[in-house]
Amino acid sequence: MKKLVRIFTVAALVVVSACAAYAGTPKKIDDFVAKTESECKSYSKEDWAKSRNEYRALLDEYKGSQKEFTQQEKEQVVRAMGRYNALLIKNGIIKSSMGIQEFSALLPDFIKGLSEGLEANSEEINGALKSLVDTNKINGAIQSLGNALEKIFSVEDKE
Repeated sequence: MKKLVRIFTVAALVVVSACAAYAGTPKKIDDFVAKTESECKSYSKEDWAKSRNEYRALLDEYKGSQKEFTQQEKEQVVRAMGRYNALLIKNGIIKSSMGIQEFSALLPDFIKGLSEGLEANSEEINGALKSLVDTNKINGAIQSLGNALEKIFSVEDKE
C-alpha cells in the first residue's frame, strides 16, 4: 500500500510540476521581451544570436502548451512577439546603416512594388483573412501600424 501511495504521489508531483512550468510561459515570454527591450542597445552580434535562440525556445515551450492558455494569455504572447520582432527590425536597420543610403534610394520602388503586389492579390488576401480573423481587429491593427510607420517616416517633417 505504501508503494502505491508513493507512486501516486510521484505521479501527482510530475503532473503539477508540468502544469506549473507551462502556466508561466506567457509571462516568461513577456518578461523576456521586456528585458530585451531594456538591454538591447548594448547587444553584440553574439548577444542577439543568444537572444534569438532563447526566444525560439520560449516560443517552442508556448506552442507545446498553447491550448492550455486563456485568450488573454494568448494575446499577451502575440503582443510580446510583435514587440520582439520590432526590436529585431530596429536592430537590423541600425546594424545595416552603412547601406541605408543605397536602400533609401530603392525604398520607394520597393514600396511601390509591394503596393502593386498587394493590390493585384487583394481579393485573395481579403478572402483568406476574412475566414481567419475579425476584420475590425485587423483594421485597428493596420491603422496602428500605419500610425507607427508615419512616425518613422515623418522624421523629415520634424527637422
